[in-house]
Amino acid sequence: MPSMDDWPRDARLDPFRDTVWQLSRGGIVQGRLTCRVVPSRRLPWQKSESVWYRLHWVDGRHELPREDHGPGWPVISDLERGRFVLTDLAGTVFEARQVDGPAADEPL
Repeated sequence: MPSMDDWPRDARLDPFRDTVWQLSRGGIVQGRLTCRVVPSRRLPWQKSESVWYRLHWVDGRHELPREDHGPGWPVISDLERGRFVLTDLAGTVFEARQVDGPAADEPL
């Protein structure tokens, strides 16, 4: 992975650097979403950042990591509004709440 020292930093992504989000529907916890901001290149000479996120379900299953990138940031935009939309055929919508501190490390 490239060094972040010489990479442009997108301040909008700061709230999503190494974070955990609780996902629920109707008040029932369904899983968690983990986010990580990493350096990326859209073209060989264009440095930027992207957000990789991964779903972790209460039954122990884990989805493959997925990427969100600008300029639209659809996943980031939804999390800023307190929701996460699963990109499945049904477009399932979850309430999303950031989990901080020791609670972020607790099992589901």
